[in-house]
Amino acid sequence: MKDIPTSPRIAQIKRSRKVGRIRLIVLCVILFISIIVALSYLSFDKRLTIRDIAINGTSIINWDEVSKNIDKNLSGKYLYIFSKRNSFIYPHDKLQESLLTEFPRIEKLEMSVKNFNTLVLNIKERLGTHLYCGATLPEKKEEIGENCYFINNDGYIFDKAPYFSGDIYFKYYTEINMINGKVLGSQIFEATRFHELARFVDGVSSLGFKPIYLVRSQDKTFSLYLKSVGDKPNPKVIFKEDNDLVTILDNFKTAMGEKEFANEINSKYDTLSYIDLRFKNKVLYKFQ
Repeated sequence: MKDIPTSPRIAQIKRSRKVGRIRLIVLCVILFISIIVALSYLSFDKRLTIRDIAINGTSIINWDEVSKNIDKNLSGKYLYIFSKRNSFIYPHDKLQESLLTEFPRIEKLEMSVKNFNTLVLNIKERLGTHLYCGATLPEKKEEIGENCYFINNDGYIFDKAPYFSGDIYFKYYTEINMINGKVLGSQIFEATRFHELARFVDGVSSLGFKPIYLVRSQDKTFSLYLKSVGDKPNPKVIFKEDNDLVTILDNFKTAMGEKEFANEINSKYDTLSYIDLRFKNKVLYKFQ
């Protein structure tokens, strides 16, 4: 088969088109880079940068701790290029999730930017939603809720509580190191540990259960009691002091994600005795 020769003119046209395409690509790349550089420069413009923080509605939650959390989430850059402090692209959703996770006492949180430079937070606290009620859980249900104290979001006991019957408030039962022999002013747990436990309790709640009190026994076993059905005994979630709460909560969530397991727990909840999370990668349970 004989090749058909290409004329110089056609070859020249092809070369011109190829050069034109290359120039267009280069031009587009340069234009794209220029736009990115311009946007990056604009994201650092002081007139659009969040520099101040205004927090309203906190009485128990530590203002400085909230401010530190915000500064941590606003530090750095997106893709090493764009400032996270820019009032138009700051990480609103991530920041809100972080604050709600770290400060369980926050019931409602609204965020907005004022005059491009001030991040305004309006917070509604869950006031008095947790109680410390002594070292052991009373054997008689009618005594549950007596001799209780309000605790803040760091596990600090700050005020004597009146008697509350029922499960209006979540209650903690554990031995504590009292300050000068007094309950008031003591911590039921170190603050970081209290936050971890509060997040765990919230995680169990997110699975459709209603935790009502947490008891730590002398052998450092935790029992998270759940709301019962009628006059039935309260089922409980059991875990150990040294369990990683994130891991065991993930195991619990995975188990509840299994249709067969979830259906059995929900359908027989009135006879559920306990769910045991003490063992690695296992979720054990027992019915009465």
